[in-house]
Amino acid sequence: MNMYRFLYQIVIVFVIWGCISCSNQNKKEFDSKIVNIPVSADGKEKDVRMPKLEFEQIHHDFGKLIQGEKVSFTYKFKNTGNAMLVISSVIPGCNCTVAQFTQTPVASGESGSVTINFNSETKKGLVNSTIIVQANTYPTETRLTFSANVGLP
Repeated sequence: MNMYRFLYQIVIVFVIWGCISCSNQNKKEFDSKIVNIPVSADGKEKDVRMPKLEFEQIHHDFGKLIQGEKVSFTYKFKNTGNAMLVISSVIPGCNCTVAQFTQTPVASGESGSVTINFNSETKKGLVNSTIIVQANTYPTETRLTFSANVGLP
């Protein structure tokens, strides 16, 4: 009886493995049909209409702060591409930061912003944090950073 149970388990493992490999293969084929990469393997850009996210600055230093102080900064950007820019999300690097951003599509040549609000209440010493901006650009993510030196009151 143990031998039949062992064979049954092997058959189940192969069936599951077969299902997983087939579903991954189909997913790869599906993904390749919808992904449009504007840069070819030789590094030359294809002639496609793409938005381009260009920030005035990607790092901000808040300088010295007293623990518990709340500060904010606005990163300004411009769409220097040739298609509508849409920011899908802005992801702060820690729970001490909240971000607001331009949520309407930004036309070519137009500007928008990402504002961060940093609460230093739970921080002490040198703080370095990253904010990830996800948009319909190539590459899809832009990283903004900020720093602060938080001292005790």
